[in-house]
Amino acid sequence: MSKRKEKIDPNQMEFDWDFPSKLEKVLQERTNIKNHVIAGPPKSQHKQTENEFEICVVLAAGIKRAIDESELSRDQVVDLINEYFGRTKEEAKKDHPLCRNPLTINMFNNYLSKPAECPIPAYYLFAIHHVTKSLEPAKVFVESEGARIATGGEIRQMALGKLEEHIAEIKKLKKEIKGRR
Repeated sequence: MSKRKEKIDPNQMEFDWDFPSKLEKVLQERTNIKNHVIAGPPKSQHKQTENEFEICVVLAAGIKRAIDESELSRDQVVDLINEYFGRTKEEAKKDHPLCRNPLTINMFNNYLSKPAECPIPAYYLFAIHHVTKSLEPAKVFVESEGARIATGGEIRQMALGKLEEHIAEIKKLKKEIKGRR
């Protein structure tokens, strides 16, 4: 037997004995997140609307929130909606019109203040989303089904997360293949 004493290098890192349990916890959390993603969003806790009149009121409220967030006046919103659709009186009067008559502030106010009597046509939502730069009206539809709207940034983050998941899977498969050699 050797009489030489074992010397421990002071620069050597100590092994983290808690690492396996920490790793197990991270893997479990990852599995939970993956299961939640697969399951999708929970069903909405919102009370279902009673009738079509109530739906009109809820939609009008969403449009009003979009306008408030945009800090535009209703007059400005009407002008921008007409611009979005290219609406002018001259174009509407042609033999083969390319648009309808321009939206008036009075009609727009009716859509928002008396939505059960004057429901807003669905095609206006395209212009309202564009003009106000808000998806509040769309949220009314989406959230009633228990879903959420994702912004472009959120979609890119989800794509990155999916990519990282694939990279981790590839690394795992590489390890398995190398282990079989």
